[in-house]
Amino acid sequence: MARVKVLLYTSKKLKNGEHPIMLRVIKDRKVKYVSLGHSCSKDMWDFEENLSVKSHPNEKRINLIIRDKLNQAERFILQFEDENRDYSLEELIKKIQGKKVNITIIKFHEILINNFKLSNQLGNAQVYNDSKNSLLKFNNNKDFYFSDVTYSFLKRYEKYFRERSARETSISCYMRTLRAVINRAIKEGYCRKEYYPFNEYKISKLNTSTAKRALNKELIQKLAQLKLENKNHIHSRNYFLFSYYNMGINFTDLARLKWSNIYDDRMQYRRIKTGKLYSIKLLAPAIEILEYYKENFFQGSGGYIFPILSIEHKTEISIRNRIHKVLGQVNKNLKELPGTQNFNIKLTTYVARHSWATILKNKGVSTAIISAGLGHGSEKTTQVYLDSFENDVLDEANKNLL
Repeated sequence: MARVKVLLYTSKKLKNGEHPIMLRVIKDRKVKYVSLGHSCSKDMWDFEENLSVKSHPNEKRINLIIRDKLNQAERFILQFEDENRDYSLEELIKKIQGKKVNITIIKFHEILINNFKLSNQLGNAQVYNDSKNSLLKFNNNKDFYFSDVTYSFLKRYEKYFRERSARETSISCYMRTLRAVINRAIKEGYCRKEYYPFNEYKISKLNTSTAKRALNKELIQKLAQLKLENKNHIHSRNYFLFSYYNMGINFTDLARLKWSNIYDDRMQYRRIKTGKLYSIKLLAPAIEILEYYKENFFQGSGGYIFPILSIEHKTEISIRNRIHKVLGQVNKNLKELPGTQNFNIKLTTYVARHSWATILKNKGVSTAIISAGLGHGSEKTTQVYLDSFENDVLDEANKNLL
């Protein structure tokens, strides 16, 4: 944390014979001085209180300026700390001096990425890092300023994605991330409001609807009955089905499940993305999958259920990297499963989640419970709906999967 103090800078003597009143700022063992624009002689300065003495002809005015500047500097520091922001001494000095920091898009991305890492929001850190890398590739590895991001810039950025056959949903994601960066920069005073380009460029025009990606109950049963010999195929099929039987549990949450999450034929876990606590009554096929892993991979009640993570993955970064790597392999395996060529849908772990919602919807289960496929329009709305139901209501709805 930075520290500030007002002092009479006696190392420097001005033409009037007095010494400048300075604000000393210390951060990360670096020291900077900011002039308050006033001076004082030694005999008119209280070195204990670091204020001008009462007999000084401008005592009230000078001391008011000193207190205001000191309070302002401390407010800026508290603001940075409250936001858990990583900031430099130079940035703080410019803030105190009331100067606008001329910061580039890429540099601001890096500040945000570092702040996300400090607050352990590693998913957001990855999203913003992808955005940074995309912008660098688009701009030939050259940095640029917020004023460069115009309507024309965004149209060219969109064209850049389309020339590379990027999906509409991916384009939308990158555009929304860039918009979030610019909104944050405006809020923090790094970008002027008149530079905001998204009044003209509308992200909503991008077609983010996705092709149908859900299996019907008949295909789910065929998938469950496949005779598989390849162990990787068996694991991948099991992960898919376990997600389907358990309200479409996300792969990230599935990978983190431990045996301690299972008790009395229920599975209870807190979703990483939203923090919502789930308690799900296990269906017979899900229990059968658990029995397979208990028989073959059990490592104690505190161990992971599925052979995705191990005790070697201790840090959040190593856990996320491992899950990301395995997810890619699992989706590759699902696409290669023998006997699924006539499904007419490329299997991924997301298809399991989508299938859960779609089958329940087709069975007449209230959209208030599934909220049109687990909140494709708004995940927050889904959580509001689900929070209003008791477990037995969700348990009853889940029986429609069998």
